[in-house]
Amino acid sequence: MNNDVFNFNRFGRYLATDLRNAVSKYGITLLVMASFSVTVYLIVGLFSAVSGNGWISTGLIFRLFVFAMSTLVVLISSPGKIYGFITEKRAGTSFLMVPVSTLEKTLSMLIVSCVAVPFSFFAIYLSFDQILCLLDAGCGDSVIYALNEGRASLMDGLSKLSEELDIYTDVLSSGFLVYADDVAQTTLTFLLGALLFKTAKPAKTIGCMIIISIVLSMIMVPVISFGAVEKFKVAIENDITPQELFDSFPVLSWMVKHARLVDAVSDTLFNLALCTGIYFRVKKIKH
Repeated sequence: MNNDVFNFNRFGRYLATDLRNAVSKYGITLLVMASFSVTVYLIVGLFSAVSGNGWISTGLIFRLFVFAMSTLVVLISSPGKIYGFITEKRAGTSFLMVPVSTLEKTLSMLIVSCVAVPFSFFAIYLSFDQILCLLDAGCGDSVIYALNEGRASLMDGLSKLSEELDIYTDVLSSGFLVYADDVAQTTLTFLLGALLFKTAKPAKTIGCMIIISIVLSMIMVPVISFGAVEKFKVAIENDITPQELFDSFPVLSWMVKHARLVDAVSDTLFNLALCTGIYFRVKKIKH
């Protein structure tokens, strides 16, 4: 490959620098969010003890909620905190003048935002939560154990549903890795937003997502539901079984039977579109 486009040694040095900058800009925030389960556990326990009710351990459901909220905050806030400076005239100009190609800058952004930050957060958070559960049996199961058990229960439920309807769905058969593209998708969306907007980056990104969702719903719902009302009327009048009704929608039937493939392809295409948008935004950004 052309040396001006991609050079492994140059990219390696730049990625190392980018990782150090990410730690400098977001490291403390990530540690705070990753230890939030322990923080909430101590606050709840101490408040209960001071109130004279004795020490109360935070249960699994509450800790799952805290984990979900903490994860969402990290995925939404980290891209803007790490790369939001690019839209600023002074700092952004310095970024553009770095003697590294657009491809190398974009790849570094993707590795830091979609791999380094989420992996570090999950590793620290789940480790702290596991230690917490080992030290205090009152907390119950750890978050990672509960997620695995919840996935297993959902798989059992889908298996029974598949047997009843005589269909097969593979949506959860790849374990937790099947959700990696969803984590990346969230991060990429807010990374693109951080590069597009100069102020209120997360809020404006969420606003755009809402508008796009409304527009797509207005377009897709009539298309997907075309002819469905008539088919339901015929099904009711002729006592058609749920399986026969399901088979009367061949496209929907195929999508359900190959849910994992549909999910993987759609997420991959969307993520590629986001990556392309990020690349061209980095390439075309002006101050």
